[in-house]
Amino acid sequence: MITALLVLSLLGALIAAMSTDPKAELAKRSAVAVSLVATLASGAMYFGYNTVQGGFQFVEKAAWLPSLGISYHVGLDGISLPFVFLTALLTLVSVLASWQQQDKSFFSLLLVMMGALIGVFSTLDLILYFVAWEIVLIPMFFIIGVWGYENRRYAAIKFLLYSLTGSVFMLVAILALAFQVSGSAGISLSFDYETLRAHAGVLAAVPQFAAWTFWGFLVAYLIKLPVFPLHTWLPHAHTQAPTAGSILLAGVLLKMGGYSIIRFNLGLFPAQMHQFQGVLAFLAVVGIIYGAYVAMAQKDLKRLVAYSSVSHMGFVLLGIASLTSMGIHGAVYQMVAHGIITGLMFMMVGFLANRTHTREISAMRGMYDAMPVLGGLMWMAFLGGLGLPGLAGFIGEFTSLLGAVQSSGTVWFGYAALIGIMITAGFILWTIQRVLLGRSSSEGLRLPDLSAIEIAAAAPLAALAIILGLFPPALTPWIDSAVQPLLTAVKALASR
Repeated sequence: MITALLVLSLLGALIAAMSTDPKAELAKRSAVAVSLVATLASGAMYFGYNTVQGGFQFVEKAAWLPSLGISYHVGLDGISLPFVFLTALLTLVSVLASWQQQDKSFFSLLLVMMGALIGVFSTLDLILYFVAWEIVLIPMFFIIGVWGYENRRYAAIKFLLYSLTGSVFMLVAILALAFQVSGSAGISLSFDYETLRAHAGVLAAVPQFAAWTFWGFLVAYLIKLPVFPLHTWLPHAHTQAPTAGSILLAGVLLKMGGYSIIRFNLGLFPAQMHQFQGVLAFLAVVGIIYGAYVAMAQKDLKRLVAYSSVSHMGFVLLGIASLTSMGIHGAVYQMVAHGIITGLMFMMVGFLANRTHTREISAMRGMYDAMPVLGGLMWMAFLGGLGLPGLAGFIGEFTSLLGAVQSSGTVWFGYAALIGIMITAGFILWTIQRVLLGRSSSEGLRLPDLSAIEIAAAAPLAALAIILGLFPPALTPWIDSAVQPLLTAVKALASR
């Protein structure tokens, strides 16, 4: 199934790229069909996953470069499976949200990125994982740099430079880890995640090496998450990216960082996670407060949402840093919820900017009165970003904070994060007041509301925000099936 998704993505991208229709109708329909099939297939895998059994399922493994210890090894567990589904779904809604786009290359790149993202979340060989990680950068670079706004080239280059810098650290760490583990454990060179994890106990004999390798992985992931002070590429990328780029960037690309910290830093370096727990929690809280505070000062609506993502991702890092099952569960839940809610926020901001030809908050007023469907969905998305109970964001933030205060190493950081929640409530409500409330101008009254295709793009995200806000069992058993065994293995490794 995983291989089929990867092949389907690449075939769809090829069909879209080879289409000759000047209005890209074939490319659009191919992108919709491929992403819809991927959404249905990943949904079938999601509900077909055995949460009682847990562990990696849908596993495929074959020799690729055996002399170098590299294999084709893919599989999904309760942590990675929701992100594969989210990737396919957000690609589908991004295509629908970009229906006015008439460039076939745009839709081809969206499908390439979908395939690469599925690869990041499903690969269990670190070299294959690194290849997928790098491929993700290419379509996003062009989506920002070619189809973005006025400063798109600067934003695209900054995104690429930050990402490639992190990738260099990660590649060195991957190579160092594999050679060290194979040499110390007396096994053949292997980049297989499960093999490295089974022999990760040998790193206890070389704590200084383990610490440096730990940070080699972590720097790449903190850039991608992103965490203060490595976040400065994000506001530029979000502000300049087209709507589809912002949806996928916030919805899935940022989650590559949080997912990878759990999978690799926690899974392979539990002792170092304990050692640097306070540092990670400090960075998380600074990001929570700083992101919310700077968001309040923004005049550009899209830039405001971008800085809110810096704050929201701080809760992810705080939950992971707690090293509790509640905190890590909350971190994963928060990533899924943020992908849904912030994806909807960027979609609505993009639709609004296309109609008003501005992103300046001061130029907007009474949008709910002018466009009640768009305004209602935007209202819902912003309240979801605030963490309103009944929507998915509340559960993610609450469980992350609960996990933080349950851990003696992060309890005070958990209380400090409450400051960020209060600031977030302030700027979200203030933004709603300035953009949605009041009477619109006569020009605003003539603005068209959402079309049928735009409603179809927004509807799945709105529905999931409510479902996951009111019915957590739609996600929690999957997360628990992976988090509990991971923490058991982590405690066993840390005690060696």
